[in-house]
Amino acid sequence: MTIPIDEADPCAAAASLRQVYVRLVSGEGAMEVRFRGGSNGVERSVTYHRAHPDRLLTIIRRFEEQCAQLKGRGPRRFAIGTGGVR
Repeated sequence: MTIPIDEADPCAAAASLRQVYVRLVSGEGAMEVRFRGGSNGVERSVTYHRAHPDRLLTIIRRFEEQCAQLKGRGPRRFAIGTGGVR
């Protein structure tokens, strides 16, 4: 299955890639994703396999951060406490 992604719309790209991720971790076979972006509309393709869904998740998070920035929200940050004395 091939899914076209337009990098110019990070919100739609994140939603489409999230569907690919769910299909991969649920046991479906390899998924091919075609990216179209840049000012000249260059098209690239990547094939993701069940063995490395973490790589796809990294790309999804990057698109989600870009989407949040377009909507005026800051990036999500998490802090880990050290358990020190207050």
